[in-house]
Amino acid sequence: MADRTLRSAAVMAVGTVLSRLLGFVRIALLAAAIGTALRGDIFTAANTIPNSLYILLAGGVFNTVLVPQLVRAIKNHDDGGQDFTNRVLTFGFVILAIVTTACVVLAPAIAQLYMPDELQDPSRAAEKDALVMFVRLCLPQIFFYGAFVLVGQVLNARRRFGPMMWAPIANNIVACASIVVFLLIYRTGDNPATYTSGEELLLGLGHTAGIAVQLLVLLPYLKASGHTYRPKFGLRGTGLSQTAKLGIWTMLFVAVNQVTLVVVTQLALAGSASGDPGAKAGLFAYQTAMLIILVPHGIITVSLATAALPQMSALAADGDVAEVAQLSARSIRQTLAIVVPAAAAMIAFSYPIVTIIAGYGSGKNNLQLMSYTLITLALGVVPYTVQYFQLRTFYAFEDTRTPFFLQCAIAATNITAALIGVRVLLDDEHLRFSGVMLGAAFALSYLVAALISRPVLRRRVPRVPGAGIGLPLVAMLIAAGFGVGAGRLALWALGLAVGLDGPIGAVVQLGVAALVMLPVYAAVARVLRIHEVNDVVSMVTSKLPGRR
Repeated sequence: MADRTLRSAAVMAVGTVLSRLLGFVRIALLAAAIGTALRGDIFTAANTIPNSLYILLAGGVFNTVLVPQLVRAIKNHDDGGQDFTNRVLTFGFVILAIVTTACVVLAPAIAQLYMPDELQDPSRAAEKDALVMFVRLCLPQIFFYGAFVLVGQVLNARRRFGPMMWAPIANNIVACASIVVFLLIYRTGDNPATYTSGEELLLGLGHTAGIAVQLLVLLPYLKASGHTYRPKFGLRGTGLSQTAKLGIWTMLFVAVNQVTLVVVTQLALAGSASGDPGAKAGLFAYQTAMLIILVPHGIITVSLATAALPQMSALAADGDVAEVAQLSARSIRQTLAIVVPAAAAMIAFSYPIVTIIAGYGSGKNNLQLMSYTLITLALGVVPYTVQYFQLRTFYAFEDTRTPFFLQCAIAATNITAALIGVRVLLDDEHLRFSGVMLGAAFALSYLVAALISRPVLRRRVPRVPGAGIGLPLVAMLIAAGFGVGAGRLALWALGLAVGLDGPIGAVVQLGVAALVMLPVYAAVARVLRIHEVNDVVSMVTSKLPGRR
């Protein structure tokens, strides 16, 4: 079972890697096209709203509630879950269409929610109008994101994991193409304060078209998986009332996250809209750093969790709580074996990392503050990973009520720390550090969440031998510390001999750091007998030429 989980995760990971690489190409193109100051933050804020809803739905309503239900329907229904799945898809498509239409109509009010006081001044009318227009153009993505997740979860329930992870590549290609066209048509060498109507249409509709293509890519795979979709209305007699009850708590979960998103976006925009004309760690810096820390999350954490959730759901349905505990803990340890050194590398080598992504043109002015933002966010990667798996364990038992209350604690901690950090600790002169403070608030909130969720989860899944994560995590942190220390020492020695600067120098620095850090991490892990790390090393080295 463990081998099958790893194989499924590997297929998803490859697609995610390619998608993430194209995502960073898109960020670099955006930085070149619209800059990293307020003009760039306006579009980033508008495009963040549907993107965040996608993340919430993928980790919430559809991903957590439907997968266990679909697995049970496929396993227990005489028709292999065909009727149940069609009713779920039809109901979901209708709800998504209604919600998306309402959001587009209410676009000005939605945009207003995300605006800080710094953008409410009448002198900022042009920036405000641009934000409203971009929000209206990007909000249709909600339907395509939601439909993508619905279809993707049907495929996941049928153990077709690859397509959902590979489809975003098409989205990034379309988005990158729209930005390239933008550069060819509108790039004039200057950086105006706002946008023309043509620029708004090209960027907004280009990114929305990318999400639509992402959905269309999945449809042939749905047919190939053995499911034929036909619209089917009506919920009676299907057991969907149980899904609806579970979905209420998950919708509340989503609402809590939306409140957090609104506050964070407002505070990040406040930093970029501040009067200080210098470098800013605003929304663009925060979102870019967030995408960086989500690389190991998307490649490893999501892949393993997505592959493990159907298995945990089946085990929970059979009442085998001991095996659920074993599978959950094993998945967490396997994930942390890669996530821990990745997080350590982001902290130790943050400046060359952001230089590769944004070290071009006007983006060079923000590199230092962007690196600080990456450091504070990277501090939260490990607790975020642990919490992600712990929530999925609750979902395997169809418990969406407990995760809601846990998310309330996360949101309260995040919002409180963010407000204190930005509005109390930072004055107008230092408001440009808002992204750094928001990263620290994120890290603190998930550390609190991981600590309080563990004892709560013990009530559902009792402690069993071999299901611990504490000691392996400490050992991984020690090994990662030795690894990044050796990497920093190597860069210090390299810096004495060679002057390295710019994106090319950053690539060299990271290459040298990786060549030194990874073997040291693996060697210390072998001494400390961290089996998950040793398994990963064995799997990689077995693929080398001449090795069996």
